[in-house]
Amino acid sequence: MMARSALPVFPLVVFGVLEPALLIWAYLAGMRDPHSYFAAQIPGASVSTTDFSPQALGVTLQLLNVLLLLAPVAVVCSFSRDPATVKGYLFAVALADYGHVYATYRALGVDAFLEPSQWNDMVWGAVAASGVLNVLRWLTLLGVFGPVTVRAAGEGKPKRN
Repeated sequence: MMARSALPVFPLVVFGVLEPALLIWAYLAGMRDPHSYFAAQIPGASVSTTDFSPQALGVTLQLLNVLLLLAPVAVVCSFSRDPATVKGYLFAVALADYGHVYATYRALGVDAFLEPSQWNDMVWGAVAASGVLNVLRWLTLLGVFGPVTVRAAGEGKPKRN
């Protein structure tokens, strides 16, 4: 029987289905209105279309492209039957989560970062969602949801030899 994934079921749903869906949703939302996506990086900031330089547009569209790129990478790595691939992917993205939160911290500044009541949806996604996903990545790597190992199709438990 072919293996479906080295991940246990719960992390597979989170990293192989939910996270890619959120990445695609963010990509589509940003592509629909790159100016608003850019302005939303800082709650309450007002960015006129004249302040939205060609450089800001370029960086915003490049960021959105990275989100679109990450969606299929997440699916492929999450559904990999090779435990080393899955673990390597989870480890790399867990480290990247810190960079994502740090970038938000730097953009907001310490006072706004430490005041969640002032956050908008974009900041909540960048900080809280990244934080939750980060914890789930580490718990998965630590085996809390079951071992990351080859599983037979249709099985939630590791294949026994």
